[in-house]
This record gives sequence, structure tokens and C-alpha cells, in this order.
Amino acid sequence: MLAFKHTNSMHAPVRRGITLIEVMMSTMVVSLGILGLASLIPLGTHLTNRGTEADRVAIVGERALHELIIRGGLNPSRWFIPGDNDPTGTPGPNEISLSSARLPVRQPYMIDPMFFGGTYGTDVSRTKFPYSTTLALGSGNTFYETNNKSMQMWRISLNTTPGSSVAMSLPQAKLGFQSDDDLAAERPSDGELPAFQTFFNRPAGAVAGGPNVYGDIKRQAKGDYAWMVMLVPEAYDQSRVSYLPAANPNVSPNSPNESDPMQPPINTEDFSGLGRANLLGATLNDVATDEYTAHVLVTKKRAGGIPQGAIPATINAASSKELKTSERIVEVASFIGSGGYSTGEVQLQCAATSREDAEDITLKLANGDWICLARRLPRTAGMMYPRGNNFPRGDIYQWYRVVMVDEVIDSTGSATGTVGPFTRRVTISGPDWASLGGALDPTHAIIVDGVVGVYTKRVRLESQSPWSP
Repeated sequence: MLAFKHTNSMHAPVRRGITLIEVMMSTMVVSLGILGLASLIPLGTHLTNRGTEADRVAIVGERALHELIIRGGLNPSRWFIPGDNDPTGTPGPNEISLSSARLPVRQPYMIDPMFFGGTYGTDVSRTKFPYSTTLALGSGNTFYETNNKSMQMWRISLNTTPGSSVAMSLPQAKLGFQSDDDLAAERPSDGELPAFQTFFNRPAGAVAGGPNVYGDIKRQAKGDYAWMVMLVPEAYDQSRVSYLPAANPNVSPNSPNESDPMQPPINTEDFSGLGRANLLGATLNDVATDEYTAHVLVTKKRAGGIPQGAIPATINAASSKELKTSERIVEVASFIGSGGYSTGEVQLQCAATSREDAEDITLKLANGDWICLARRLPRTAGMMYPRGNNFPRGDIYQWYRVVMVDEVIDSTGSATGTVGPFTRRVTISGPDWASLGGALDPTHAIIVDGVVGVYTKRVRLESQSPWSP
């Protein structure tokens, strides 16, 4: 049987091109891929900047504390409170005479020379930290079991030389409390050229009789990072106190009450005079301590947000932005601590008159911000001090990093309501909350604008004599 080849091919015709729909689909896939890669560029830049900032803050915090120690900032003889006009030789509100030693009484301090330098002013109203605002909590709302004494501390500067009555100027404060490591650079108009560093330039003959040095003399720094140091008394340890006044009938070395942590009362202040503290008579005889915890608050671009001049008694919605946002204290409505360096939750409450004020000013927080939880330890019954059971025996201040924030809600629980007071739940990360001798949950939270990191270390203050124990 003969077989013949079929003349009509059965396979599909050969394609001589692609359709328009295929071109459009391919273009869409490529475009999505390019857009996806492009979207990673700002994300990568953000993460890189955040990592660089975290690394820089960690280095700056430790070095700032070393700088403070080297320059004598932990020596109370270098402390200066604007408005303190005590005669020479008289213990000021920041120190107490203990035999040959002069140590500060048991109370916290904020060393913040940049707050007083230059045009910021040295008015006595600037000596409180934090200053109160009616948008957050007024001074009356910060009272807590302390004979109407506020949850505030002395904000102090440093004198120019030991024993002088002149506070540091702004250039001096920047020298010791501002980082010079973030070098400034300029980018030329020609984008193909690399950036170049900027220098302080002194023209020839600019300083009459000065050094014969001119030209580029020092590299400029942006000065973005600055710091202030919060000192909080450590737990009471009788063996570490250099001297116990024998004339004080309230101090008994054999008393078990005196061995309790945070037992001696702090020196409360009324801030009603010219910067002087109300020592309340026998408070001068109370045992002081040189054991403190130093919290170095590293801030970024804070200088432009420091309010100038006197701090008004009433700060409301009509006040300047710097006064409303620089620092504020709010109430802690509830607190849940999980212990250790894990997370906990705190509900913050403010007295803002509107939702906008609560969201944009008073309770304005974001991931990575820092807050300070605070509580005053009230005196318990049965103690031998004759000042009453409500006299305080110590303050607790601890800093925590914000890792998550919820929406602001009003008193009805609505995220859009306008009925105050307003609250915001915040997830925080940080150390265990202290539970010494009746310390309960924190009652207040302090928010300082621009804080990007906190370095904490236990320190011992210096004394007048290198031979003091």
C-alpha cells in the first residue's frame, strides 16, 4: 500500500510578533518591580539613619557622663542655682553642712546649664524641672502626699570656676553639654562634586592682641546632640554617709527604721522666694547622701526649642510653641509593669481643653520617644520624725523607651470624642519599677521633647576634700 504525504500541515502557524496585551502586561510587571525597588530606598535610608542615630546616642551618653565627671560637675561646690543669693559660707538650698563635708540633701537635681545660657535667661522661674503647664498639669495638680510640695526638682547650672557666683555662659555650656562629633559639611551646587567640611575661620587681625592664628582654625559641628543630667538619690545606706550629726535627736544609728531604703526625708522646696528652698527647720539635720543614679538625657536639636526669658506662671493654648511642648508633666492613670527589661503599659492622662491639644501637644508621643515615670514615697506611720506621716521620704524617677502608642481617647472611651480629660495608652520598655518600702505605681510621667536616648549609671558625688570617705 502506498502512502502519500499530506500537503496541509497540521501544526500551528508560526507567530511573527507579540500582541499588545502582552506588551502591556510585561510593562506593568517591570514597572511594579522598579517601583518596589524604589520604595526600598527611603526605607533603607530611614533604617540606616535610625541605626546611625542609635549608635551615636549610645556613644554620646557614656561620653557625656565622663565629660561631666572630668569637669567637676558631680562636685556640689560647682552647682549654681540662679537667684540663690546666700552669703558666702551659708549652706544654700543645694547643699548641707555635715561636719567638714558638704553634701547635697536627699533630693533629685537636673543639671542643665544650656537652659540658662545666652538669651534663655537666668530668671528664678527657670529653676524648676519640669515647669508646669495648664495643658498638662498645673502646679496644683502635681502635689502628691507632700504637704503641698510639687513633684518637681531643682534645675541647676554650673559655675564658671569652683566657688564663683557666676553661671556658665551659653558658649561654655555648649562646650561641656553639646557634642562636636557630628561634623558639618556643605554640598556644592555641582552635584558631581563631593561634599566638603566647613571650618571656623578667623581673619587676620580679628582679635587685637590675640594669638597670631588665622584662617581655618577648627572644624564646625552641627551641634545636633546635646544633653542634660538628672541626678536621683540612691537608696539610703548609712555606711556610705561621711558623717552623722550627733546633735540630731531624730537620727539613731541603731534604729531599724533608719536602715530602710529611702528612709530620711528629702529636702522639699517651695520655690516661693528668690530661688531659696524652704528648709523646714530641722531638715538641715537630716542625713544626706552622695549615692545617686545619673540619667544622661541625650537630646537632638533641642537648642531651638528652649523657651527664652521668664517662665510664666500660666502656660495655656495661647502660649508659644516652645513653652507648650518643650517639657511637660502628666498624670499616670494606670500602670502595668511586666518586670525586667521587657515591656509594660502605662495610661497617661492630661488636662488638655481640646482633642487637638492632647494629640498635638500634651500627649504627643511616637515610637522611639522617652518618658520618665515618677512617684514620691510618702512617710509611713510609726516613724520617729516629728513632721507627720505625710512628709515624703524620697522620689523615684526612672526613664523608659516608648515602643508603641495608641490613639488618644476622651473620658467616654471614644477615639473621636471631645469630652476631657484625655488619655493615651503607651507601651514602654525599661527597667523594673522600684518597690522599696511601700513604693506603689507611678503617679506622674515627665515628657521632654527631643530626647532620643537615656544613659543611666550609678555615681557617687565628689566632696570638697579628696580625703573624704
